[in-house]
Amino acid sequence: MRKFERRPVRWAVGLLALLMAGCATSNVLSVNYQLPMRPGEAIPRSVAIAFEDARKDQAFLSPSAREELEGFTDVFALTVTPPGRGGDLKGAYPLGPLFTEILRYRLEAAGVKVRPPGAGVDALFTFVLKEFRMDFGDRKWNAAVAYEGRLMKNATLLSQQAVNGSAERLMWMKKADAEKVVGELVSDAINQMDLVALFKQAGF
Repeated sequence: MRKFERRPVRWAVGLLALLMAGCATSNVLSVNYQLPMRPGEAIPRSVAIAFEDARKDQAFLSPSAREELEGFTDVFALTVTPPGRGGDLKGAYPLGPLFTEILRYRLEAAGVKVRPPGAGVDALFTFVLKEFRMDFGDRKWNAAVAYEGRLMKNATLLSQQAVNGSAERLMWMKKADAEKVVGELVSDAINQMDLVALFKQAGF
């Protein structure tokens, strides 16, 4: 069950063999980000991305969830799956770069050009993570996420949008079900953001 509400650099592990070995254990959690269908109108703008961790609780796993995923090193293996195609393993990332990479793929799929920080861009897209948490209890995985997407120019807020959601899944296969919950939650949360409305609100 997933519930959502919406209100108006790259970091990688060097060796692919090491990454694949990590994915086979509890050291790394796999996240399958499923891109949405491309919107009818492209967004011909350019942005740089900034990530801000504003979570009150910095721990992704609750104590009970960490017991089930013993050895997890807070690294996520990202796979990106375009509509109607197979997934492509992109690399392994800690939390901040994970969301930065996912957001980059989401923006580029909508026609937005993503450039490095410091480059000349139309706006700075600040991704503010408010909550990202996974719990385990009663043989269920429960996860929640909340964030704000903000378009800024010269430190001035142009527009913002907030999204929060939750998901749960019965545990049949410990790690596989945890990964399924996280992948679905992150995909739904990022795709829930209305990029066209966000850029229009900013005056673009």
